[in-house]
Amino acid sequence: MQQKLIPQKKQIHLAFVDPEQSILVEKDEIVLTALVSAGIPIKQACTNGVCGVCLTPLLSGEIDYANRQPHGLNEKEKQNGYFLPCIATCKSDISIDRPKVRLR
Repeated sequence: MQQKLIPQKKQIHLAFVDPEQSILVEKDEIVLTALVSAGIPIKQACTNGVCGVCLTPLLSGEIDYANRQPHGLNEKEKQNGYFLPCIATCKSDISIDRPKVRLR
């Protein structure tokens, strides 16, 4: 009996580039790391989920923060579908929009 292989790589669909494209990420790769490696411009600062500089709209799919807390994300931002790619990994293929920058 053959075992079904679970794909280890996930796709991040970049809905804000023209033409739209996707990049592949490893199972436990941090989303921000994958975006930077692919040359996608994204602002970053603390890289630990506190400052919120990398705030990005998640259009579809599921992310995982594991045991880390997205302190740089308020309730309104969560409800509006934002996430922090600096501490997130992909639980499924995801689609994202242009990263936002906010001033505090």
